Amino acid sequence: MKSKPKRLSAMRKRLKGRFARVGMLAAFVVLGAALLATMALPRSSSKASPKKYRATKEIVLDKTTGALRKPTQEETDTMVNQISVLTNRSTEGLTVNQSANGMKSVDLQGRFNSVTLGRANADGTTEIRCVFSLEEAADFLGLEEE
Repeated sequence: MKSKPKRLSAMRKRLKGRFARVGMLAAFVVLGAALLATMALPRSSSKASPKKYRATKEIVLDKTTGALRKPTQEETDTMVNQISVLTNRSTEGLTVNQSANGMKSVDLQGRFNSVTLGRANADGTTEIRCVFSLEEAADFLGLEEE
């Protein structure tokens, strides 16, 4: 009779070990995908947003004067281009690669990201928001389409 509880205990330990391995494997897959996405971030893209935006809010803290100012047109264009590349949700041109063990992977080429943005406030604080599209970013940063 005492052997049954020992068997159950041993089975439970084996199952816990299996669940732990599956959980660790899932964590590594998620971590790997996140790592690949961040490593693949391009610095520029030929598919930059064709839209032009202009700044309407003072969100940049000028280093020389310490005062808030609107971003320059060059700064605005740079922000729009970078955010456009990072939040790109197009699957065009992405290919699925299958390894010998059957695992499939896709190089996201820096796409499908969220972007954490910050803007300076008049009271000296900084407001931070995570955005998933250029439209969300433009709304947060006070950019208007020209």
